[in-house]
Amino acid sequence: MRTGPALATEDISRRIQTIQTDSSAAVDATEIASNITGVATAAQSTSAGVSESRRTAEDLARMSGDLQQLVGQFRY
Repeated sequence: MRTGPALATEDISRRIQTIQTDSSAAVDATEIASNITGVATAAQSTSAGVSESRRTAEDLARMSGDLQQLVGQFRY
């Protein structure tokens, strides 16, 4: 038969194990959240890059039209 102190020690050991398990889960959740933040930041950067590429393509298309108009003014 276990005495009061032995039962208390077992209870404390179980509680410590639970805290360790919960702490490990919290660390895992924090790492996952950090990874998600990294992915979101990368997606935002990619979106900004795509927008800049679109603007550059529009500028090039406009310049191409201007150049065609200028070249069309020359007679062969």
